[in-house]
Amino acid sequence: MLTIADVSKSYGPRELFSQVSLTIDRYDRLGLVGANGAGKSTLFNLILGKEQPDEGLIEWERGSDFGFLPQESAPVGEETIIQIATSGKSLNPEDEDYDYALEPKAKKILAGLGFREGDADKQAKTFSGGWVMRAH
Repeated sequence: MLTIADVSKSYGPRELFSQVSLTIDRYDRLGLVGANGAGKSTLFNLILGKEQPDEGLIEWERGSDFGFLPQESAPVGEETIIQIATSGKSLNPEDEDYDYALEPKAKKILAGLGFREGDADKQAKTFSGGWVMRAH
């Protein structure tokens, strides 16, 4: 059994959640759904002990098991969204316009995936895991 009691988590002025309480009983199975950047991955990181809550308590019953499939496909370092998006280089490198065409095409695809103008040049680590996954 897992007990989450009055857990709060913020990053700077951005509050992800406040005083969340939840009990998950043995044999329960559940999924967590929410908008990108809503705090789903952060909640799992709190449950896994990778991060600490600002307030509250997360407690596991002895002998409990927990399965988790992270959404991040690779660790995010200093690279930008456009660097991630172009790392696969799906265009033919033998094309004359390869270097010239790759970035504009990638930016157009990123815009179609919901990235705003200017996001391509921002560091990937400033985005939620869901947004980084889109860039891949």
